Amino acid sequence: MPCSRVFPQFCGPVLSFLGAFLLSVSAAAAADVTVNASVTHQTMLGWGAVTPWLMDVPDLLVGQIIDTAVNDLGLTRLRYEGPSGNRAEDRRWEWGNDDDDPLHVNWSAYNTASLDAKVQKYVVPFQQAVQANGDPFSIYLSPSFFNGGSSGSPSTWMLRSPGEYAEYATSMLLRLRDVHNITADYYCICNEAGNDNPFSAAIVGRMIKAVGPRLQQLGLSTTIQFPECVSANTSWSYIQALAGDERVWEHVGLLSYHLYGSNTQRPSIRDFGAARGLPTAQTEYMGLTIDHLYDDLTLGGVSFWELYGQGFPAPDNNRTSFSLPSRYWDMRQVMHYVRPGAVRVDATSNDGTVRSLGFVNDGKTTVVLLNKAAASVAQTVTVTGLPAGSYGVSRSVGSGVCQELGLQTVDGSGQLSLSVPKNAVLTIYPHEAGNLPPTLTAWKSSAAFLKVGGPGSTTLSASATDPEGDGVSYTWSVQSQPAGASAVLANPNAASTAATGLAAPGQYVFNVAVHDGSHTVNRQVALNVLEGNQPPVLIDVHNRLPVQLTLPGSSTTLRSGAWDLEADPLTL
Repeated sequence: MPCSRVFPQFCGPVLSFLGAFLLSVSAAAAADVTVNASVTHQTMLGWGAVTPWLMDVPDLLVGQIIDTAVNDLGLTRLRYEGPSGNRAEDRRWEWGNDDDDPLHVNWSAYNTASLDAKVQKYVVPFQQAVQANGDPFSIYLSPSFFNGGSSGSPSTWMLRSPGEYAEYATSMLLRLRDVHNITADYYCICNEAGNDNPFSAAIVGRMIKAVGPRLQQLGLSTTIQFPECVSANTSWSYIQALAGDERVWEHVGLLSYHLYGSNTQRPSIRDFGAARGLPTAQTEYMGLTIDHLYDDLTLGGVSFWELYGQGFPAPDNNRTSFSLPSRYWDMRQVMHYVRPGAVRVDATSNDGTVRSLGFVNDGKTTVVLLNKAAASVAQTVTVTGLPAGSYGVSRSVGSGVCQELGLQTVDGSGQLSLSVPKNAVLTIYPHEAGNLPPTLTAWKSSAAFLKVGGPGSTTLSASATDPEGDGVSYTWSVQSQPAGASAVLANPNAASTAATGLAAPGQYVFNVAVHDGSHTVNRQVALNVLEGNQPPVLIDVHNRLPVQLTLPGSSTTLRSGAWDLEADPLTL
């Protein structure tokens, strides 16, 4: 109904109010981001994660997990935790003192078999994948000595003797170098020093002054990662405690912290490191989000950032497929496109709900827009300060998979305007000359496994997105199957197809080839057909509290976990 027919005396004020309201809505739905490449911050050195520890994962699945973590997510760095604790299938790196000479390594006293197996299964292929991309591979060692945790307290002979501790530390580093041709970049004296362990700042400092010179004597380029405490504020207290001890600092190569507790001192760590020419790193927090990443990059000035517990896809119980962490696609919007060597530059937003990150690598600019704040709305964001050229645009909305939005051209104005949905992370990245391959976002079987005598069929499906917006096609094939099997694909030239004839027991492997007209990308889907009910699987059988029982103590706690493929109820 027209305004003039109802309370005409209010028409002017109402229209004025509506005009102001619409202008405010319009202003709230548009934001400006300015990139200033002349203002530089830290250089990115790598994206990290903890080395996987499950050893019952088949090589085919391990290869897929590493390929996804390195080539899709963008990991380049590993945190390696040496053998520790007391488990049914394992024991500590050095369970008892090897001998009474800290300058002589008695290798028979060390758990080399466990280290060798884990390094060969995960570390070596990870290193090869990273270096194949032309990225620098990085690894650091971080032992734990929790009094109440599964690692167990440090042995008295190790804690009381810096020389014996130096032997413990360098023996692991030597094994990596001399047997596996891997030199660790950094060594951490104690993971979360001071958190349920006796490693005070004074003890850590004493160990650094023993380990550092020994590293040099052995020809190892490894330096110390310090202090790796439970929070940034605790880490800062350790840094302050040893700030005046130059014998410590001549061996430190990296400042690191975790995020449990108070972290208001991240800028202090950043500035202290900058003054000494030391990079910084965030290396652990359970439940990391894109907000933590933004704060660590800006407040902590970190060059290394570790996606703790979420970096590697987790193998499913069937041991033929894996699951991605819930924050995978958010993190990928930064980690996949911002490679080691990129320098963070100023990228400022005039709207607090749209945060921005800018990076320059070899003269090319990447911008990440984070529209994830609770008060965020769909935005039209204009980015200024981009070098002229061709750019790809990728986004992840909510927890959804990445979506490539095609190419954009930036002219001499250096401006690009884009629609950024609410709860989205959007990346503007330089598009190199030529056509880029499609990105697979899923490839799977509808059945986690099959049983002999069952339906003998499953549905295979895949999905992909293409940087240039090219159409993609799919071709399925049977790569391998058990002897006597006769698998049939109903529609092999579709994104989804039924696979039948899966009657013989054993493993079936299907290949999907995804084409964009210029490239073909292949992925494999494995499926087991099993005979009968499968037994439950015990995991992590160990004792703790305490791990190593000594008199006059007379008890400890036994722990274990288990899973069942068919999800049958379990009893102990």
